[in-house]
Amino acid sequence: MQHVKQLAEKYSHKELEKCIAQQIKDGKNACFTGETENETMNTLSKASYIKKQIADGKAENVLDGLRKLAAQMRSVQQGKS
Repeated sequence: MQHVKQLAEKYSHKELEKCIAQQIKDGKNACFTGETENETMNTLSKASYIKKQIADGKAENVLDGLRKLAAQMRSVQQGKS
């Protein structure tokens, strides 16, 4: 989650979405490169989710967004979503 936090602190939601699109199109992007393409997409997507939560007023800051993301992930894993 450290990379997710760093990306969410560094980039805007639009910048992260642009990097996701670039990764899909070109297989690389300007924001982050993980060990695998799957890791790259997961990390970018999580950071983008956090920034969207902040932009929508659903999270106060990056740490609050991380908490909400973790809660959402637990909910999905437990089949509650």
